[in-house]
Amino acid sequence: MTEKLFVGLTFRSDCTLSRKIDGFRKRFDPKYNMASFPHMSLLAPFEINKKDLNHCKDELKEELDTFFFGQDAPLKLSFTGVNFIQTRKSNVLYLNPAYTADLEFCMELVQDICTSLIPRNIKYKPNPKQFLPLGSFKDSDPLIDVMDAIKAEFEDNSELTITGINLYRKKHGIWSVEETLVSFKNTKDSVLQYQRASL
Repeated sequence: MTEKLFVGLTFRSDCTLSRKIDGFRKRFDPKYNMASFPHMSLLAPFEINKKDLNHCKDELKEELDTFFFGQDAPLKLSFTGVNFIQTRKSNVLYLNPAYTADLEFCMELVQDICTSLIPRNIKYKPNPKQFLPLGSFKDSDPLIDVMDAIKAEFEDNSELTITGINLYRKKHGIWSVEETLVSFKNTKDSVLQYQRASL
């Protein structure tokens, strides 16, 4: 028996950009009800054997605790605009993240741990890139028609505060938090600063 999982960044939900994303996803994301919380996946969902779940949690927590040691204030993730990607089933509109070198390295670390636990008999297709989805459109024409308006809507406030990293598990078709891997203290925006993690 296997478990379907993913690891994702969590964000403050009380800022203007988070509210815009939530409103847009409610209108255009058919998967909104499966994962309505503000988040961005660090890798495509993956499957591991149920017996390996605790090992997966422990290894991720240990590595992330070490990586972010001394990092109490939340990090910021900036976005470089709106774009869309065409898949077989739909056209996905997304915010393009601008990772810092530390966050990029963190993402690679998480991906290495998770993919090492995937059983050999299970095919895994990694995402070519990670992004924050805004919505899914069946046809590209309506999306192209409104792209300028969408870009204008998301041009400002193109930064989100990261509050933590969670492991999510799919239960009965709904994604829910399985384990909080690392969390950052919520402090006032005026004192939030990005500090490079010491390796």
